Amino acid sequence: MRKRELAKFRKLLEEKRRSLLQKTTRTAEEGRGAVIEGGEDYVDDAVTHYTREFLLSLSDLERRQLMLVEEALVRIREGTYGECQMCGEDIGLKRLQAVPWARYCVHCQELAEREELAQSFPVRDIADEVEEE
Repeated sequence: MRKRELAKFRKLLEEKRRSLLQKTTRTAEEGRGAVIEGGEDYVDDAVTHYTREFLLSLSDLERRQLMLVEEALVRIREGTYGECQMCGEDIGLKRLQAVPWARYCVHCQELAEREELAQSFPVRDIADEVEEE
């Protein structure tokens, strides 16, 4: 990757990191600020609980994205930015423009997502269930 493109991606990633840090801090403060008080009724309490959980989970997602941005900045410093961490091939420029913190090329990303999906939702073996009956 050319130095000019690398500098552009570094700047994008640093801006994203700054934005995420600000957003994460603000979201965490809002989550802590949504103090659960004895509401007028159970609906108010439910809304308060939901709002707090939503803000805290949003903060979690932002922290994960921040981690990916930080890893991408490390790869820039190490000289491996733009290389797929799974197969070693170059990650397409269009993919990096869309997701500058991408770890994998499109093909390997699809494989990683399939693996994650398979781990999250294991396939049942219907033959085993029939034998048990």
